[in-house]
Amino acid sequence: MFYGWIIVTVMWLVNFSTMATGNLSFGLFVIPMAGDLGMSRSQFGWAVTTRRMAAGVSSYFIGRLLDRYGPRILIPVSGLIIGIGLIALSRANSPWQVVAIFGVIGMTGLAAPQNIMTSVPVAKWFQRKRGAALALAISGVGIGGVFFLPFTQMLLGSMGWRSTWVVMAVIFMIMSVPLSAIFLRRQPEDMGLEVDGSPPEPLKDNLVGSVVPAVTEERSWTVRESFQTATMWKLLLAFALAGIAQGGTSVHRIPYWIENGFDPQIVSFSFAGDAGGAATMALFAGWMADRIPIRVIAVGSFSGLALAMGFALIGRNEFFLFASGITFGLSVGAGMIVHSYIFAAYFGRAFLGSIRGIVLPVMLISAGLGAPLVGYIHDETGDYISSWWMIVSLNLLAALIISSATRPFPRIIQDEPIHESTQ
Repeated sequence: MFYGWIIVTVMWLVNFSTMATGNLSFGLFVIPMAGDLGMSRSQFGWAVTTRRMAAGVSSYFIGRLLDRYGPRILIPVSGLIIGIGLIALSRANSPWQVVAIFGVIGMTGLAAPQNIMTSVPVAKWFQRKRGAALALAISGVGIGGVFFLPFTQMLLGSMGWRSTWVVMAVIFMIMSVPLSAIFLRRQPEDMGLEVDGSPPEPLKDNLVGSVVPAVTEERSWTVRESFQTATMWKLLLAFALAGIAQGGTSVHRIPYWIENGFDPQIVSFSFAGDAGGAATMALFAGWMADRIPIRVIAVGSFSGLALAMGFALIGRNEFFLFASGITFGLSVGAGMIVHSYIFAAYFGRAFLGSIRGIVLPVMLISAGLGAPLVGYIHDETGDYISSWWMIVSLNLLAALIISSATRPFPRIIQDEPIHESTQ
């Protein structure tokens, strides 16, 4: 078996475990923590913002370290820091401590949305099957959400938010640290292997000289070359707009439904459906990414996010609660593949960590701004209606922009033309 699939398996487990760090379930903590610590919605938004901005600051260095050394040391060290941070969070007594701890957790880069630690290494091991490999690894995020959302709400109801953070910390460290240290490697060349596995074998038939065509190594753009293309700037603008929208929903969707009279346990199940949709769509979108232009999947993702928030605007019963959650999850699942796949497909794998280390801050900082922005609007107006309309508009605009972000052509013409169908 090609060792790349072991990399995929370990990354699946790491992605699964990151759902214990409050990526998706933090909204469940908002109401109980607010009562004990006196935190406003905007302060919860700033906690998420600090986490994402810290991840954005560190991602430039993490990307370069991934290109040079790989994830074998980075993930275990980050896992230990995050685990200790979650235990410290259980001891917090004031809002500023929550914000500060989230900043430390974010600095590791591992618990951030669209984190590059688990996706860049997978992209370096695969080319022909990159979409499928990324889909399998990323599906751990969605399946982790399916498990951890109702599990977290159960713990909150039985032992309170402080003990719940401790349990989450222990689970996360057990799942993410040991296997990463043992099995992860930087790229296939370090083990004497080739991308996607062994060289092709001759066809065993009667056709003399018939062989399976070798895979041509994709062209890798340097960091400077990639940022000289119009495509890169279109991607940055689209992801920045969508980041504000997704950041604005990250903390506030759960309390929105609870404040509208829905039982917290029912809400947790709907968000488990959200995560299940993400896992399902990640697998399908990864399979499709090897077959259709990746920007088509991106347009579908952003449009779906707009539709999900439309359901939230008009929904007053459990049908709309689950429709909004599942649609949102399906769209996020497609988006996870887009983020992980599009830069490798457009700019190659040699400098992928460095390129994404520069791009990721744009996404995370924009998402970080969205969370407190929606919190401030809520504090001023008393509801989320204006925010949801803003988020619908931002997602639709991002879909329009990324629809024109085609694969860039290198200045030096290659032996074979780049076809649209390979995007």
